[in-house]
Amino acid sequence: MIKLYRNKQGKKLYPVCSWENNQHKLYNAHDRIMNTICEAQEAGLEPPYEEQERIEKAMDAFERYVIQGIVYATYEESCLIKDYVAAYDARHY
Repeated sequence: MIKLYRNKQGKKLYPVCSWENNQHKLYNAHDRIMNTICEAQEAGLEPPYEEQERIEKAMDAFERYVIQGIVYATYEESCLIKDYVAAYDARHY
């Protein structure tokens, strides 16, 4: 029987990915956006702070519910996490 996990608000949590195999991918995305922000500031452009908030939201969701090495998240958060994981995979494979 499959166990159904829920967060404190009662929303369903879905299995997203392996924490161990994918954790570095979100940190890479954070490093990339921080570099972009620094470059934008140096060039006198508007830094993409919204993207920084987006990746930090994904990182928080990624760390919130890890059960037996698997990341669980709400549907919306799982889509956000998968976007960053897929972007990393596209750049590195």
